[in-house]
Amino acid sequence: MAIDDGGASTEPVEQATTLTEGQFNFKEHLAPEYKDHTALADINDVNGMAKSYISAQEMIGQQRLPMPVAEADPSEWSRFYDSVGRPQGQDGDGYKFDIPEGTTQTEDAVEMEKFFRKSMHDAGLSQKQAQAMYKSYGEFSGQFSEKQANTTADMEKQWDTDIRQEFGLAYTDQLESAKAAVEEFGSDNLKQYLDESRLGNHPEMIKFAAKIGAELIEKGSQGRAGRQGTSVLTPDQAKSEIAQLHSNTQFMEAYHGSGPSHEEAIQRMTALHDFAYPPTEE
Repeated sequence: MAIDDGGASTEPVEQATTLTEGQFNFKEHLAPEYKDHTALADINDVNGMAKSYISAQEMIGQQRLPMPVAEADPSEWSRFYDSVGRPQGQDGDGYKFDIPEGTTQTEDAVEMEKFFRKSMHDAGLSQKQAQAMYKSYGEFSGQFSEKQANTTADMEKQWDTDIRQEFGLAYTDQLESAKAAVEEFGSDNLKQYLDESRLGNHPEMIKFAAKIGAELIEKGSQGRAGRQGTSVLTPDQAKSEIAQLHSNTQFMEAYHGSGPSHEEAIQRMTALHDFAYPPTEE
């Protein structure tokens, strides 16, 4: 006896179509305010949406807070930084930096590191970000110091060239006069400052001190330097004396005349020209 199926078809039922990529656009079934949302821009199918949702749930499970808006209270930003792994410690004490072996930590360097730790903590940097910044600054600082040292060395070399040209054959004597002035009147603090600042090598400082030293020698005040005066002249001094001799009628008569006074005048003028126009180094 056949069972009445109520007129139902005996044809096999077709299985529901599986939702695969390209066969079902879920965005077309969303409300307008969701369909074009930027958060869905990179999600192309239902599987992608599920993956995004799962990732969001996992982040919530890790207690990561959503990023605050730019105008959020600093305390809200601080909680967010902590949630994404910022090392603990208000002053950045939680950061661990790889300091190169043999590095000398001066007092200024220690203060600078404290400043960076606090700044990195306030900016919410992670340990990895902070270490990268610390390394980059160390490399920059080293390169800057080397460049500055080279610049200072080149500058002092030029200073020495300039003062040698100005003093000519009297370079050594003038330098000794400058040292005599500093030794006589300079305090220990001044000497230390001139040395550390390199100002003691500046041509203007040397010329200034040399004039004072020359006055000491002329007056017989040798002081602690213990130098004796010499007759070596700078080019300017020699040229000035040559000009004075040219206006001295008695000297010029002897210079253009004959006899012992002529020989003495020639020797004197020759010596002055040697001082006034010293040979230049190639």
